[in-house]
Amino acid sequence: MPQGDRSDAGYETFAEMTLPLQSDLRRYCLAKAGSAWDADDLLQESLIKAYRWHIRFPNREITKPFLFRIAANAWVDICRSRKLQPQVGQLEEQIGSYDEWSKWDVREALELLSDRLESKQVVLILLIDVFHFTAKETGMLFGQSEGSVKAALKRARTRLKTAVERHPDYWDDSVLTATRGGLSIEVFEALVDGFRRADPFAIFQSYQTMIDEGALVDRIELRGNTLYFTIRDPDGNILTITEKLPL
Repeated sequence: MPQGDRSDAGYETFAEMTLPLQSDLRRYCLAKAGSAWDADDLLQESLIKAYRWHIRFPNREITKPFLFRIAANAWVDICRSRKLQPQVGQLEEQIGSYDEWSKWDVREALELLSDRLESKQVVLILLIDVFHFTAKETGMLFGQSEGSVKAALKRARTRLKTAVERHPDYWDDSVLTATRGGLSIEVFEALVDGFRRADPFAIFQSYQTMIDEGALVDRIELRGNTLYFTIRDPDGNILTITEKLPL
């Protein structure tokens, strides 16, 4: 386990979340490093980085895919420090099925790899896997059948997972320290307008702008024909917006 500041309840929570995953993480580290000695170093470094994430974002669930991505990036850092060329390979065998991903894994993947997906694919994954819309509700927004939405969602999930497996180095400490600017109400209005017009590209663009400006979309709910948006701005303030969709 990581050494250093163990204040406390934060460390205990982190230990509870990661202990059941450490045997799988060590196997992954051994596969990446190729020797037990290097694997132990990689495991330690990965847990330290994961602990820093946990202290910064205590509500973020620690999952196996998340730890593996941290380990993959940590191994790149170790290789660079030793002036070695890290082997590039997919994480598919270790990461397993998309079902293991939490909404945090999905959200982070969308934010960092959205340029590799079509805007409609981003919106489908965002609504269903992050904000828990049903396929039927999503179909209502886009004027499609439930079956069509499920088929499109399956393709989108596969494409997202493949992109993450091929580019684990997208997840690094720069995500924690990126500079954020102010947030304008125009961004909220653009998001609402995109939903009103069922325009996937507009929804995606406004969501991405929110992320860039430091906002966090906590929840989007569809109740009847009314959308409820709950958004946290860069200062931690909560804003809820409602919008009625046309029947």
